Amino acid sequence: MISLFIDTCDTEYIVSIIKDNETLFFFKSENSKDLSTKLLKKIDEAFHSINLSIQDVDKIFVTNGPGSFTGIRVGVTVAKTLAYSLNKDIYTISRLECMASTKCNTDIIVPYIDARRDYVFAGIYDQNLNCLMKDNYLSKDCLLEKINDQEVTFISCQNLIDGSVPPNVDVVKILEHHKSDSKINPHSVKPNYLKKTEAEENRDKGNN
Repeated sequence: MISLFIDTCDTEYIVSIIKDNETLFFFKSENSKDLSTKLLKKIDEAFHSINLSIQDVDKIFVTNGPGSFTGIRVGVTVAKTLAYSLNKDIYTISRLECMASTKCNTDIIVPYIDARRDYVFAGIYDQNLNCLMKDNYLSKDCLLEKINDQEVTFISCQNLIDGSVPPNVDVVKILEHHKSDSKINPHSVKPNYLKKTEAEENRDKGNN
C-alpha cells in the first residue's frame, strides 16, 4: 500500500510517500507564494527519486485546514485533481492533528496556528491522536483558560505561547491512525477554514 501525504496549511509544506509503515520519501520546506508550482514539481520529483510513478499510489492524504487560506486551497486542489484524474482514494486530515503527532513528554498536546489579532486555530489531543477538544477558532486567552493549568505541550510554528515547540510531523503515525477511514469522493473534499476569510467578513459587514 503506497500513500501520498500532502500538507500545505501552515508556514511549511510537506510531501511524503509511505509504503505500508515505511517512509520512502519525506520533504519539508518553507511555504511560498509559488507553492502550486513547487508542490506539483516536488511530488513529481518525489516519485522519480524512489523509482515509482504517481500512478503507483493507492491513497492520497491531504490536510484540509485549518491554517493559511491560500495554502489550504493549493493543497486541496492538487490532491483532488490527482485523486480524480488517477482514480485514487483520497482522505482528509486536520493540520492540527498532524502537528499533534510530534513526539513529546506530556499526555496532552495542544497544537495551534496563529490566526492573527490574538486568535488562534487550536485543538487538544492525546498521545494517540484522539481529539479531546475539536479544532476551533478562538482567542489565545480562551485557549489558555481551557487548559486550566494542566501539564501540556504546545506545538506551533509560531511562538505565541511561551514554551511552544515546533511541529515535527510523524506521517507514519498519522496514516496508521487513519488506516480505517472511509474514502471521500474527490468532488466532496473541501477546505476546513474554521472561520470566514477577511473578504467574506467584510462582505457580511457591508450587508448588515
